[in-house]
Amino acid sequence: MPQLIVDVIADWNSEDIQNLGKLLDIKEEVTPEGIANKLKWFYHSKTIASIEQNVLSVWDKLKKKTDSENDVEALREIPSYDELIIGACKQMDTYEENSTIKESELHLSLAVIIEALNKMKPKERVDFFVKQIDLQKITNESNIKGESYTGVLTTVAALGLAQASGFGIFLASTTALGFLTHAVGITLPFAVYSGLGSTIAFVIGPAGWLAAGAFFSWKLTKAEWKKIIPALIYIISVNSRKSN
Repeated sequence: MPQLIVDVIADWNSEDIQNLGKLLDIKEEVTPEGIANKLKWFYHSKTIASIEQNVLSVWDKLKKKTDSENDVEALREIPSYDELIIGACKQMDTYEENSTIKESELHLSLAVIIEALNKMKPKERVDFFVKQIDLQKITNESNIKGESYTGVLTTVAALGLAQASGFGIFLASTTALGFLTHAVGITLPFAVYSGLGSTIAFVIGPAGWLAAGAFFSWKLTKAEWKKIIPALIYIISVNSRKSN
């Protein structure tokens, strides 16, 4: 059964909720329900819904109906988390039929990393491949429990863990989050990237190499993936951290 957004983030703490609200540019009080509604209108074009409302209102007037009003909010349903993940995978050209949602979460995270690597200059790409991260430090700083991961590995070698563990999904999604937040100019608390050290530091550093590259494009009447995908990657990162 498809998961609802409010259920996926139901057990989050206030800090994680606020960070997600920042990614979605929510100005008012941030609540799970508000997050779900914001994602609804990033996914469905409010422009089209408003046009439909106007057409229906004119039709009602022509039929001399005065006791009904078409509310734009009622013209679209909140998409499920599964629907958003599948849509994002299709947008990033990484959708694979019959994949589980967990597999699709990993596919999406890795697709973002690959897209960022494609936009790097050769030297920056080399830096990404050769930089090392301490897995023990990541597990300690992120309060990840369960299987112990030790040793210093290159980023790519560490990401190989994503094939077999929830910890790997955490590592992949958090790395992808660093790329995305840097690309769209959003600053989250550095603690969000716990333990990734110099690798994430250069990703979200002041150089700004990625900010000029357009990760996504959409028309006014299409889903705003530039807002949706960073939010989904953050959800993946938080939930994979909590599941370990």
